[in-house]
Amino acid sequence: MKDALREELREEIRLFHEQTQQFINKQISVKDFKGFSGGFGSYAQRGAQTFMLRLRMNQGVVTKDKLKFLCDTSEQHGVTKLHFTTCQTIQMHDLSGTEIPYIMSDALDHDIVCRGGGGDFPRNVMCSPLSGVDPDEYFDVRPYAECVGDYLLSIVNKFTLPRKLKVAFSSSDKNETHANFRDLGFCANADHTFDVYCAGGLGNNPRMGVKVGHHVQPDTILFYVSAMVLMFMEHGDYVNRAKARTRYLQDTLGVDGLLQDYQDKVEKALRGENLMVHIEEPVLKKTGDKTLSDRRVIAQKQQGLYAVYYHPLGGCLAPQKLRQIYETIKDMEDVELRITPQQGVYIINCTADEAKAVLAITEDGARNRFEESVSCIGASICQVGLRDSQGTLREAIMYFREKDYPADVLPRIFISGCTSSCGTNQIGAIGFQGTVKVIDKKPYPAFQVSLYGNDHAKDTRFGDIVGAVLADDLCLFLQAIADHVSAHGESYETWIAHNADEMEAILKKYIK
Repeated sequence: MKDALREELREEIRLFHEQTQQFINKQISVKDFKGFSGGFGSYAQRGAQTFMLRLRMNQGVVTKDKLKFLCDTSEQHGVTKLHFTTCQTIQMHDLSGTEIPYIMSDALDHDIVCRGGGGDFPRNVMCSPLSGVDPDEYFDVRPYAECVGDYLLSIVNKFTLPRKLKVAFSSSDKNETHANFRDLGFCANADHTFDVYCAGGLGNNPRMGVKVGHHVQPDTILFYVSAMVLMFMEHGDYVNRAKARTRYLQDTLGVDGLLQDYQDKVEKALRGENLMVHIEEPVLKKTGDKTLSDRRVIAQKQQGLYAVYYHPLGGCLAPQKLRQIYETIKDMEDVELRITPQQGVYIINCTADEAKAVLAITEDGARNRFEESVSCIGASICQVGLRDSQGTLREAIMYFREKDYPADVLPRIFISGCTSSCGTNQIGAIGFQGTVKVIDKKPYPAFQVSLYGNDHAKDTRFGDIVGAVLADDLCLFLQAIADHVSAHGESYETWIAHNADEMEAILKKYIK
């Protein structure tokens, strides 16, 4: 980060400090403070007595220096809960508010930015978590994602941008970052180019992205970012806040009109702006000479090196666990953390012996695919949340730990507490979204259910909404599925592909 940008961001923090103090003194309403504080990555939690702070981890990368800062800061300020988000950031919860500006300022010394962590600003530029080490990737896209992140930070206060501008890079067909249905997404190709998608997104009226670039040369990516910004500034809805998202440009311009306008702006930018980038992709020289096999271990493309996967339940963990991880890896060469869009974390670049040490201290995490499920922070903390998604997920996990089912009878599920889809429920094989179901004129806590979602690049689709299940019946609904799957002796993925009639019978019993 350039010193000039760092000081510019620090100057803004002083304003945040003033506004926060006024909110604590009840001189600013909850609504007005939310509109201001979100742009700094901070929100008042439910009840407006405590606060959260979202720290952008560029491309999900947590270096040892950043990890130590998180540990030291959490201990200094008495943080008791951390949360990995689906945008590859880390949230600190239950802060008093007065310490937040100091944390923000100190974070800048470690290249951690909070600005734009929420509100009407570009979010953390996402990247495939194993980029650079994944044997299945087309090429390492992380340096390009970092370049775009720096560019967006440099213009964050210079243009009126779309709400929640989300940019993502994907290095393989696994498409963990959902690059083909973000506001702007770059999907790597085997010939070291990108396919570019824009105007996609989850939430209300979800849309797949429109493919606006085919086999784009990597050194031109900033022209495509600039074109996205310029297109929204010209055609975006700045009056209706609910529609101030890029996906509504598909309605405003039509898909063909959007494609033409976007490509016109790219051509114009190519002729007039100096945005070419020149990036040398890093080469990791470390190797290992032993082998290791474990459910949570992935062999990297570098000889003898491994990534260890750790998934704290619901993406929530105590700062003490991060401290334990830091103390374990601090002397390991080139080892760092990569947060995933599914609220887990890889500890990468480990030799076999180093990986064994990391495995030993992360045994408290998810035990199977179902326990690796995704949930937003939920209504117990979030002001706008409708259902306690975190509590619901934890209850389901504990419920099934008492059963004797095979490990793969349930898939990873995705739970959002409201329509914002922070839990990415719309792309889950099974997704749940908090709602209310009225039965005999009486409201009941419930979750809207969607099935058959898929985020893989080769078969991307949003789930089909099939109705709502009462919150009290959610575990019974999942148990009915587990019973049918286990009776066939199959995995959920195999069972659902050939037993739609059995799923339909389950839905008739539990869906209201």
